[in-house]
Amino acid sequence: KRARLKAEQREAQELNAEKRPRTQGKWLEEERKKTRLPTASGGRTGRGREAEVADEAVSKSAELGGDGTVGRKKAKRLAVLEKKKAQKASKKAVADRKAHAEAAQALRGKAVKGQLSNAASDLLQRCRRDAVGEQRLLAMVAERLASDPEKELDFFDIFFELHANGCDARTKQLALLSAVAVFKDLVPGYRIREPTEQEKSGPRSKGVLQMERSEMALLQAYRRLLPVLEAAMKRQPGVFAAALAALVKAAADFNYRQRLIQTAVKYANSAAEGVRRTVSEGLQDMVEADRRLEASKEVVLAIGHVAQAAAAGRGAGLKTDLLLVLLRLQIGRAEDASLHEDGGLADADDEVRRGLAEASINQGAEHLRKAEAELLYEVFVVYLRTLRQRHVHGRELIAAALVGLARWGQQVNLELLLEILGELRHTVLEAITQADELVALQGLNCALVLLSGPSQALLTDATWLADAFTRALALALPSLHSAHSESTEWPPPRCYALVEDRSVQASSREVAAAMEAHSLPALVLRCLDNAMRCPHGFGRASDSALAGLLENLFLLAASADPYVGFALLREAATLLKKHYRLHTLLDTEGGLFGLGGVTDRAVSVAWQLQPLAFSVVPVLAKVGRSLAATIKGRRALLSEI
Repeated sequence: KRARLKAEQREAQELNAEKRPRTQGKWLEEERKKTRLPTASGGRTGRGREAEVADEAVSKSAELGGDGTVGRKKAKRLAVLEKKKAQKASKKAVADRKAHAEAAQALRGKAVKGQLSNAASDLLQRCRRDAVGEQRLLAMVAERLASDPEKELDFFDIFFELHANGCDARTKQLALLSAVAVFKDLVPGYRIREPTEQEKSGPRSKGVLQMERSEMALLQAYRRLLPVLEAAMKRQPGVFAAALAALVKAAADFNYRQRLIQTAVKYANSAAEGVRRTVSEGLQDMVEADRRLEASKEVVLAIGHVAQAAAAGRGAGLKTDLLLVLLRLQIGRAEDASLHEDGGLADADDEVRRGLAEASINQGAEHLRKAEAELLYEVFVVYLRTLRQRHVHGRELIAAALVGLARWGQQVNLELLLEILGELRHTVLEAITQADELVALQGLNCALVLLSGPSQALLTDATWLADAFTRALALALPSLHSAHSESTEWPPPRCYALVEDRSVQASSREVAAAMEAHSLPALVLRCLDNAMRCPHGFGRASDSALAGLLENLFLLAASADPYVGFALLREAATLLKKHYRLHTLLDTEGGLFGLGGVTDRAVSVAWQLQPLAFSVVPVLAKVGRSLAATIKGRRALLSEI
């Protein structure tokens, strides 16, 4: 045992060269390999690369301490495997270089007008050049683009080719309409930034290059699509108005946003009613869906340029549809964003906040607050320019401007508020002189809303409100007589829609917007409600002012449409129930309230209740018979009649 241990220790101390003594034959072979001359095939012998790899495998095995038992056949197999691996690596490197070159070539330059890709040209050559064949080709190309846009985007050239050189007019129209319909589904919700020369020269991965290639191909298609659509709108605006509206809604955050919105605002102010309504509805949908308020600002600036040109006497004037677009602005998103912000980031530094803002899809409250301030500034410029040049514009346009002032007027400072109130006074008095009840009531409603908010303590001359409101109500009688289904403008657009089961679905939001902008009965009720709440209106008015108002309300209730008259009776009865000193109005003799000047006259509403008691509408007849007793009774409730 001791001898065996000593032998193992001695063997461990020996070197590999001592374990495998080098004979003279092996030494000569190694010297021949070292001094061998190179051949034309790149090796040192004429036996080929496989034999050399086999020799290297044998020698390597021997050097690693083996006994050189790897045979020639196994070494050849290993050599074949190594050769295949080298071939695969070479092919992969060549493919990567080719893809890199193709992607880099796709990023150079812009789209060339009239140039077709090879795939699009081959497909056009195989197509049957008649109306049916070309329209089938359009359908097939649209389907392929929708299924795999990254690979099939070269076929987008077919739309432009058939729009320019189609066999008939319908095919040309369908080509451009199909192009817009496909593109609005492909367009991303961000702007594509073109890489700089420094970025192009730097190393980039294959995935980045493929993404840049698809984005640049999409941008090049849009560079051709937008001018073609603008030219088509000049020739046939009625055909392509829907396509422009759809593109505005889809590409509001894409490249060339300013150009697209200016084109849409131009045709939303068109003289053709169908074109104007279609494009303005697209702008309204886009403004409502705008979460960053950047596209909304472009819309307001474009409308401001149109209003400025109309004030200078250039163009066709400003249409009401553009101001209706401004009523859809989403003012108040900053407050909603502040409520949903994470309070734990209050102590974070600026770099962390900037990084989180870049990674978020929503804008911060501070950014939205600044955007809303800029929007309101431009909007009030448009509104005040419209009011100051009201002799140039129509009554519908002025009424739309007054609706916008009533909605956002409380967010201005006191100096601008006093200026707005001065313009409202001149507008209302001038409208009453011209017997324009719509503008007069809208102006009064705007003034009452502005004086009902935080500016209640404002010291200003508002004595004209009560008298102007009474006079405006007297002018509203013709508009209240046929206010239901007899109107030719009912129903308003976008209020009702057909659903899949062929039933009619109403949109409460659209109905409320239409009632706010166009319904005179709803405007009378809003004015009455705001007048009772405003301290400068009828909130602290005298009995004589209230008596004149009640007389006009009962007169309108007896003469207006039954549905409108019932609502006016409810408001008048509530007001009369509250002021017990005016109960003498219910007597046939009436009461004296100093409304006749030097020769006073009695004011009574009993004569208006007489025809209401014999109305063909059962509800109105019941109210006409029992209203006087209910108002005078202490325990009777108005809700019981």
